[in-house]
Amino acid sequence: MELKEARYILAIARHQSIGKAAESLYISQPSLSKYLKNLEERLGAPLFSRHENRYYPTYMGERYLHYAEQIVACGDEWMQEYDDIAHRQRGRLNIAVPIMMGSTLIEPMLAPFHKRYPYVTLNIMEAVNFIAENSLETSSIDLTLYNIHEFPETMDYQILRFEEIVLVLHENHPLAAKAITRPGFRYPWLDLSLLKEENFILLYPDQNTGGIALDLFKEYNINPPISLHTRNSSMSIHLAMDGVGAAFAPESYFHHENQYTGNRALCFSVGHRPALTTTIAAYRKNRYLPQHARDFLEMIREYCREK
Repeated sequence: MELKEARYILAIARHQSIGKAAESLYISQPSLSKYLKNLEERLGAPLFSRHENRYYPTYMGERYLHYAEQIVACGDEWMQEYDDIAHRQRGRLNIAVPIMMGSTLIEPMLAPFHKRYPYVTLNIMEAVNFIAENSLETSSIDLTLYNIHEFPETMDYQILRFEEIVLVLHENHPLAAKAITRPGFRYPWLDLSLLKEENFILLYPDQNTGGIALDLFKEYNINPPISLHTRNSSMSIHLAMDGVGAAFAPESYFHHENQYTGNRALCFSVGHRPALTTTIAAYRKNRYLPQHARDFLEMIREYCREK
């Protein structure tokens, strides 16, 4: 199986159409049809079944596509490494990141990175409902940055920073006066049991901050009312600022939102120990990272050390 052949068959499977696949490959439809016919004759079995002008993989086709994806991924990785060796200053970097982290961690890096690598194109894929492992299922993503609850077993990764998950309250919340200074905590510490009747705006449990919130409730044996679940960290912080309820957020997210909204909220440390989260940059196991990607990660680590 050659790289060109693998790309051709993957394009047909992706578009389920010879015409659309040919268009995406910048070749003629008759040429691609002939190519597929010759390949199927050589294999002695069809790779696709045709139904209402759409192409569906046969069992042989499914197995072929399985290996074709690996060949294309290796081909892309080789081209990336070759480009890195040959040109050093040119290329692209595809990054998947939660929206809020894009604003708080990626955005400050863009100007200095562009200054160092003016001919490297950065493609940032941001999402509210962000699942890092899914973003790496496609070979088009080079790095995915996210806060973890548990370290991944199926990816290689680098630790970028540790930060605290803080409780966010409106600046005039009556419980704010009960916060105390406590050794080992970065922010004024508030006994979470005092909020057992407080309305909370929570992220969903499958999100890192949402999972930590539930762990804290279990730790304090409380079950406060939940007025809203959301996947949007910014929304949860803003609702807490408006006095709708209490929220949890990574400290960097809180400071970013509070800075641009007139400092209308306060944040507090909670828990018997600081509630820490870890930010990592993950990538597919054994994947080659070009020099500009490695430099980008080093710039982020340096930025985090200075904060």
